[in-house]
Amino acid sequence: MKEIIQHYLTGMSVYDRCHQPSFQSQWFALKSEVIEFIEKPCLEEIWDVLHSAGRLFWKVTGIPLQLFAVPTVYKHGRRFAESGCIRSRRNCEGKCCNCDLTSEVE
Repeated sequence: MKEIIQHYLTGMSVYDRCHQPSFQSQWFALKSEVIEFIEKPCLEEIWDVLHSAGRLFWKVTGIPLQLFAVPTVYKHGRRFAESGCIRSRRNCEGKCCNCDLTSEVE
């Protein structure tokens, strides 16, 4: 688990360098996750909502509450370890510094 957390932290750092997190971008991400949850209510989407809420809270306070969304942390860490990008292939916009569009990791 320690290795996955390290991959997550590195992956989020890389992602944030390419997509500077602002209050507005974090708020938009949270709203998008809530919409996804409403469209497809499931446990995975709840964790994604909590992760986005934690990132917004982190942006405002500097306290990394997003780390408590362990399933999403694990998912992003695994993706980064396997493809060099935290985003799924389905959601990749091709704008990441380390984006590998050939990855099959979901």
